[in-house]
Amino acid sequence: MNVVVNHQQELFVVPAGQGVSTLGFEYVFGQLKQLVARLNLPITVREDEKGTIGQYADYQRAIGEARKANLKETWFHLNTPVEVRRILERYRKSGNPIRIFYGDTATGRDWLEENDVVGIVARSCGIFKVPILLASGESWGTGILDHCIVRLMDTASRKVLWTHPKYQAPVMQIAAERQGSYTHAVFVSDELHARFPSYAKAAQWVAFMAGECMEAPR
Repeated sequence: MNVVVNHQQELFVVPAGQGVSTLGFEYVFGQLKQLVARLNLPITVREDEKGTIGQYADYQRAIGEARKANLKETWFHLNTPVEVRRILERYRKSGNPIRIFYGDTATGRDWLEENDVVGIVARSCGIFKVPILLASGESWGTGILDHCIVRLMDTASRKVLWTHPKYQAPVMQIAAERQGSYTHAVFVSDELHARFPSYAKAAQWVAFMAGECMEAPR
């Protein structure tokens, strides 16, 4: 097995064609743990073996078993709350658009992510059918960081579907501040976060980040 273990960065470095790909120790550990439970594999997953070639070999073995099992269900991250999984699955099946808020799940603090957060829930192809988000009218999308979700909303009704128990929406303030073509700025927790060419654009951005509207300013 021609795999290099990078202990400093906690990565497995794997040959891939003319280059390499990497897998984090935590990712391999979490995926292996889920596969062993889902497929009832006779593999012991130990925390003290994280980052070892032995655990990587077990992971590859489990991947092979998953391929043979032809898993049908959506594959979520190990740390994704059950309710979040249920909501994402419900919206995948209904085809209704959803708004996702990402953040720090330890503190509940919203990251104020504005890209790839509104769309239709779908699934990827392959062994693990992970949830992805499709923009309106698109047939391709981006992977959903389902384990980093701190809030979910229905885009049509703006109804809050789920909120992290510690959810924190950062304090956002708009200030007149001319710089070049920009006339206003948004400060988050007293730190400059973004500049806008008008008060209206700044106000729309704040409303979008708060979930009061579903379209980000362009």
